[in-house]
Amino acid sequence: MAANIGLEPKAVKASKTVLNNLLADHFVLLAKTWNYHWNVKGVSFHSYHIFMEELYNGLIEDIDDIAERIRSLDERPIGSLQGYLEHNRIKEHCDSEPLPEAKEMLAILSQDNDTLIREIRKDIEQLEKEEDTDDAGTTNFLEDMIEKKEKTAWMIRAYLEK
Repeated sequence: MAANIGLEPKAVKASKTVLNNLLADHFVLLAKTWNYHWNVKGVSFHSYHIFMEELYNGLIEDIDDIAERIRSLDERPIGSLQGYLEHNRIKEHCDSEPLPEAKEMLAILSQDNDTLIREIRKDIEQLEKEEDTDDAGTTNFLEDMIEKKEKTAWMIRAYLEK
């Protein structure tokens, strides 16, 4: 049975696009965070390792929430690595690149979280600007995501303080 939730097809399509891009961003950031978690070393290994585990667990939660928001619109979330790489806005850490030192790993994750926050803000602006794309549920979801990501970004920055 198709959803009849009071949204115009254009609004559903716009929200699906924005949410799938966000889902792709999160998957790439998850892969990068896991990579860093597995490969971090140094005198502060344990605290970095545990902190990155908290980061990737938060990303897994967010991924599930984003996919479920897409499903609540009666749409299909991206479900392939190829799809994620086609739609993401976060740069992945390629295997051919050397791994940075522990603190630089967190600096990169900090920059990625800042990028994610800026992209979500742009997404909200785009949804509000286009005619017939008013989806209060998705806008609210994205605004809540910004708040959560700002807290994560702050916590990462706190690790980078001297």
